[in-house]
Amino acid sequence: MSGTLCTATLRVLHYSLCARVTDERTQFYLDLNAVQRGDALPTAELPGLLPPGSRLRFHIVGAHESFRVPLGADARCRFHSDVASAWAEWSRQP
Repeated sequence: MSGTLCTATLRVLHYSLCARVTDERTQFYLDLNAVQRGDALPTAELPGLLPPGSRLRFHIVGAHESFRVPLGADARCRFHSDVASAWAEWSRQP
């Protein structure tokens, strides 16, 4: 992904992720290296990006600090500095 995340794009991305949740698909990789949080997007709305579901896991790559703090409160999130480290963690899972 790239660009600015604002309230409208947050909703679109949320619904896009919701549409991809299936019984088999529980791991999601979000590359936020080229994404900026828009000034008008309240920090409190960022957790609304992620679909509900305790079995879901979100591997977030390259997130700016403005994403890490609000999303980091969600135990389903794992942060990675780059794609290689995200892949390494995923490949170690049973």
